[in-house]
Amino acid sequence: MEIEAEAERLVLAGFTLVCGIHNEAQQRVAVVPLRWGSPRVLVLSGGFKHHLGPELNEEPFRIARLWRYAWDRCTDLAISRRAPNKLPTFARHNPTVDRLIAEIAEKRRPGLCSPFDSLTPILRT
Repeated sequence: MEIEAEAERLVLAGFTLVCGIHNEAQQRVAVVPLRWGSPRVLVLSGGFKHHLGPELNEEPFRIARLWRYAWDRCTDLAISRRAPNKLPTFARHNPTVDRLIAEIAEKRRPGLCSPFDSLTPILRT
């Protein structure tokens, strides 16, 4: 699939993917870093406990469990706007999650950009 090839190109170029998991295309992208042992940022539509299990140690969807048995909190980052116990929005199209993914990927989300990130320009006065 074309989207997986592009995700693989980015992972092999050293980028960290920011993706959702609420549709098949996003899940296919979210699996690519697992194949290469690369980090990823998953934006979830529900609470952490719903997606990662009560102990926060489960991969959030079935295909990912084929590549990695348990969630690796040392490699991956999960982000959600919902409380830990809240259910997801069970929609294949979720504009709120999509917008959050774009803001993080484009470094427009306050609080999620590091001053130590080499890609973030330093403002000089």
